[in-house]
This record gives sequence, C-alpha cells and structure tokens, in this order.
Amino acid sequence: MSVSALKKLTIEHLRGSVASFTLPFEKGKKLMVVYGENGTGKSTICDAFEFLGKGKVGSLENRGLGKTNKYWHSVGKKPADVSVTLETLDNASCRASIAKGEVVACPTDLRPRVEVLRRSQILALVEAKPSERYAAISRFIDVSGIEASEATLRDLIKSLTSSREVAIARIQENQDAIRHFWETAGKPITDALDWATMESNRDLGSLDAEVNALSTLQNACSRLFDYPARLKSANDGVQSAKSAVLAAKQKAQESAQTIVADAGEILSVLQAARSYLHKHPSPTFCPLCESKEKVQGLGERITQRLTSFSGVQDANAALKMAESALQRAEQQVEMLSEQLRNQLKEFEKIVSSFTWSADIVIPKMPAPEASLEAWFAEVSAFQAGWKNAETTRRDKKQFTATLKLALKTYNDNVQAQKELDVLLPKLTQTLEIVMEERRNFSDNILTKIAEEVGRIYELVHPGEGLNKISLELDPNKRASLEIGGNFCGEKGTPPQAYFSESHLDTLGLCVFLALAALDGPENTILVLDDILASVDEPHVERLIEMIYAETIKFRHCIITTHYRPWKQKLRWGWLKNGQCQFIELSKWTDQHGMTLIRSVPDVERLRLLLAETPPDPQLVCAKAGVILEATLDFLTQLYECSVPRRSGALYTLGDLLPSIDKKLRNALSVEVQAMDASGASIYQTKHLTPILDELIRIAQARNVFGCHFNALSFELMENDAICFGQKVLELIDALADPDAGWPKNDKSGKYWANSGETRRLHPLQQPK
Repeated sequence: MSVSALKKLTIEHLRGSVASFTLPFEKGKKLMVVYGENGTGKSTICDAFEFLGKGKVGSLENRGLGKTNKYWHSVGKKPADVSVTLETLDNASCRASIAKGEVVACPTDLRPRVEVLRRSQILALVEAKPSERYAAISRFIDVSGIEASEATLRDLIKSLTSSREVAIARIQENQDAIRHFWETAGKPITDALDWATMESNRDLGSLDAEVNALSTLQNACSRLFDYPARLKSANDGVQSAKSAVLAAKQKAQESAQTIVADAGEILSVLQAARSYLHKHPSPTFCPLCESKEKVQGLGERITQRLTSFSGVQDANAALKMAESALQRAEQQVEMLSEQLRNQLKEFEKIVSSFTWSADIVIPKMPAPEASLEAWFAEVSAFQAGWKNAETTRRDKKQFTATLKLALKTYNDNVQAQKELDVLLPKLTQTLEIVMEERRNFSDNILTKIAEEVGRIYELVHPGEGLNKISLELDPNKRASLEIGGNFCGEKGTPPQAYFSESHLDTLGLCVFLALAALDGPENTILVLDDILASVDEPHVERLIEMIYAETIKFRHCIITTHYRPWKQKLRWGWLKNGQCQFIELSKWTDQHGMTLIRSVPDVERLRLLLAETPPDPQLVCAKAGVILEATLDFLTQLYECSVPRRSGALYTLGDLLPSIDKKLRNALSVEVQAMDASGASIYQTKHLTPILDELIRIAQARNVFGCHFNALSFELMENDAICFGQKVLELIDALADPDAGWPKNDKSGKYWANSGETRRLHPLQQPK
C-alpha cells in the first residue's frame, strides 16, 4: 500500500511537550535534521514517533524506572491528556492517545511504521553479547517458524527413539511370556513361536459353543432343582388348608346349634331382607307377607335380629375363607406341577439339541410314572462334572486368547521396531537438512546484510579498509550472532577490539540502516536520535551524505543532533546529492515547552521579505547578509580561497568578499537546467560576475568591511538594502537548487554539479 508524504506532527503533553507543539515537514524533502542544544526537546520528538508507531517511549527504557508509562505525560497533566497526531499531504491523519493504560492509534490502518535508533541500541547492535545482538536483529531474520519445526522434529525423533527402546524391551518380554506358555504346554514342538502361531490359529468357536451349552444346561438344571422344595411346600399348604376348613365347619355348626333349628334359614332370610331394604328404604308393605300394619320400623327390627345371629355369621365367614384358601393351595400345587413338567421338557430339549463331548455325562430323562426324587439325585451327582468341564473350556479359551494377544503384541512390536529402524535415520537426515537449510537461509540473509553494511560503511570511511564486515551465526550455539571486521588484513576480527568509538558508532548505524531497509523501507519512518556525537569532523559530511543517500529508500528520515558543525552545513544544504529540511529548536521552558527557531529556509524567508509591500530594508538586508555569508563561505571552501584565519571567530563579509579575487570572479558561471518549449532539458548560462561586482559595490559604498550582516543592515540606504537583498537572492537562485542542493560533485572533471546536475558551476578549479 502506497503512503503519502508527511505534512506535520503535533505533540500534546508527551514528556517535554508541556504545550502543544507542531513540527512541519517541507514538501519534497525526505530528510529532516532537527538541531538543538541539550534539553531542547529533541528526544521528545523521537519519543512521539515511537509512541505513535509502536505504542511505547523507548528513551525511558533500561534506566531502572520499571514500568515507564507513568512518566510519559508532562508534569501536571494526566495520561488522557497525551496525544500525538501525524498528518499527511493527502489530508489523512493518525492520532495516538492513552486509554486504560494502553496506547491506542486511530485509525489503526494509518498507523505509521517507525524504526527508532538511539545510542543505546547501537551498543546493542555492536558491543552487546552475541545472544543479545541476535535478539536485537532477530525480527529482521525471523526463522522462529522453522526453529519451531526443528524443535518439533527433534522432539519427534526423541520420542520415536524412546518408542523403539520400549519396543525392543517389550519384544523380549513377549518372547519370555510365549516361552513360558510353551514350556507349560509341555513343549509340543521345538520352536515356541511356531507353537504359539499354531495355537493362536486354532478355531475357538467349538469351545465357545460348549461353554454356552454347559452354561445353559446348568442354568436349566438349577431351575429344575428348585421345584421339589417348592412342591413340598405347596402340598404342605394344601394339607394345612384342609385342616383349617374342617375346623371352620365344626365351629360354624356349633354356633348354629345355639340358635333355633332353622336359624340358618332365618339368618339367610333376614340378610336378604336387609339387602332389599337397603335398596328400598321406605316400603309401603312387607316384602314377605305383604302386610301393611307392621311395615313401619321393619328395618330396625331386622337389624336387631341379625345382631343376635352375629356369631353364626362370623363362623360362616371363617368357613368361606378357609375353603377359599384351600382352593388356592390346590391351584398352586397344580401350577407348580405344570411348570415342572414344562421345565423337564425344556431340559430334555437342551440335552438333545447339542452333541456333548465324552467327558460330559448326561442322565436319561425320567419316565412319566417314575419318581423324580431318584432322578434328581442322579442329576445332582453330574453337576460338579459339568462345572469342571465348563471351567476347563473357559481356561482353555482364556489361555488361547492370552497367547494370541502375546503373539500379536510381539509381532506388533517387531513390526514397530522395523518401521522405526527405517524411519529414524530418515528423520535424523531430514532434521540435518532442515537445520542446514535454516543456517544457509540465515547465513545468506546475514551475508547480504553484511555486504550492505560494508557498502554503506565504505561511504563514510572510504579507503580505510574496514568495510569487510561479516555477520555469522555461531553453529554451536542457538540464537548467537557474531560480528567481524577486517583489520590490518586480518579477517573476522571483532571490531569492538580494534575500532574506535566513532567507527563503532558508524558501524552500528550502518547495521541499523541495512536491517531497516529489509522490511518495507518505503513505508518506514526512520528516527535517529542524537547518535553520532562521537563522529569527527572529516567524517561528518560523508556521514550525512550517506544518510541522505540511504534515506531515499524510506518514507521519511528524522535526525536529531546537537552537533554544531552540522548546523552550518545542513542549514544551507551543503550536500553533494540534494537538500534536507533543517529544523532548529530553541531553549525549553516549563511554560512554553518546545519551540522552533526556524523551519522555513532562510532563502524562502528572504523571498517573502522582498515580496512584501513595501519590503522592510533592515529585515531584507539582515536576512540577505546571513545568506551571503553562507554562500561566500561555500565558494571560498570549494575553491580553497585564501581567507584570514581567525581563532574561534566566524568569518565576516570583509573576510569573505575579497577572498574571491578578480580572476575567479570573472570566471564564475553557472549552467542552470531549464525546459524549452517542447519540454526538452536545456542549460542556460548565468554569469556570477555582475552579481558579485554589484554586491562588492554596495558593501564598499558604505565602507562596512569587517562588519557582519547585522551591522551591514544598519549602514545601507534603503535602495541599496533592497538591491542588496535582490542580488543575494539572484546569486543563491543561480548557485543552489532548492531541491537538488549545491554543486559540490566534481566527478565530471569539468565542472562542479549538484544532484541531477540541475546546476553546473564553472570553473572546476581556481584560475591560475
């Protein structure tokens, strides 16, 4: 996904930003240099990018603060007050804030990818232990998935090796068990395994059938053996019931004799009458004699008479109950007899349905008229034999099953061992291949990174012979990265032992840039936080040129520095290959926080001042003087002009203007690239002599040699001041391209050129 160029960064109440601070980005320039003395807020700007892109503030880490988020907000503010907003030229924006202790970016799809480098991280890349160094770059050469697969494969090999050892032990156990069975069986044949195979192949179906038949026979016999006792009990019940009936009859007769002879019949008549009156409670006449005279109170009189017959009633009821009990007892005997006959038929059916082995004795069925007691005694004598026969067959079946299982387990373990003997060497070989491929993959990436590091390093330290950098994984250690260099012809020497501090810093920066370029650099914002204070003056210009050249790959690059030589060089864009945006911060205060001194380039400020109506002569002259001093400083350095030496002092116009002598002044010209009517590229020659002569005239007219631009601005007349500003602007427009910078490249051998050769400065050398 393509991303838009940056427009501005707004920081609110994050660390040093006690008031809202806005950092503008200049269109068309991918490199921003933020200059400021210590304590001006440079690290807060870097923290803001990291807060937005990664949800953390890295400058506070590893300082013994523990969890650092309680120090993120400005003093007197709350975490909810913190916010960082990045806007782009396509009017999109992403804002990060703190909610419930976590950094939340909205919208998440516009959250920028940010890589921040601080000096502590340079040390982690170069001077740390090999394992810590690997951790610092591991995400760029992430092979965790492959390592996880290796670990899984290694665990599998270990597990299968253990399984093979178990299989071998089990094989021996199975062989011992089979041999024991074979010896118990009397060693029928010479080989125990052959005997076990033969026994295991026997058909156990007949044993199962005999076991089932014997079980059925014994169950049927057990059911028969219940009947003698049950029949005896039932017959005893019949005899008891008969005795009870006789006793009840005798008692009923004795009760009836106490009443009139025909008491029984009378009792029956009275009982019938009571039943009738129960259904017809108010009759008009007697149902027996049809008399109407005594029908009143008939029911009460019947009840009274029946009460007198209650003894007879009880005796009769007891007789009926005894007779009923006798009937039931006789039915029980008949039912049991019928069941016994059926069970005998079932037993006979079971006996006749199976062909019994010779060791199983089956009695003949009893004749219908024979006594069952003798037959039951005979059958009882055979039950123990049936039980023994069943047990023998079950034991035989269990023995065969156990033997069969032992043989199967033996064969399975033998097969498993054979398969593992084939599989394990292949898995071990596969693991070696995977490990080798992973190492080769990592080594190839590290080799490419090392080559890129060497290439970048050579841009800063050309010809020093220190660019043969190597990055290697220790084959005997996991996640251990060794870094080596070339020192005095000795390859692979640790740079920490021989390189200077500035060389190590440069090396760490080169490693960081090479790594960051691996992961979507076109979408990545690089932030370099005050990392190069140790780099000496001769390397500064090459270093910034290298950074400029490398950051073209990235979405944007922000460098913070307090190194004063960079201020002069970068403020005026003295780069061979292009321009950068220069931002300067003023002193931080607890009321206003971070503030900008300048963000708009001085040349553009001068252009705006001249465009005002009317222009302010003093402001125009002051700004033009600053630009002219920088321009003359550039020309005198480029052509190695003789300038008076001043210890610790800046050069003045009085020092710089005369240093460009008449011969050089007359020879100076610039070919400015332009487009003709057809759109083709052409060059128009601009002679600098008239411009410089006019500037010298204006300066000499007021006799201000030896003064700085601030004094000049008060000495010139208004017309001369405006003319002075216009000529300075004309000079800088001819000499420097606002995008491609100053002509500092002499590779043509004929002229000095800037990036893209939009400016060609003649001559190449000062005229003799």
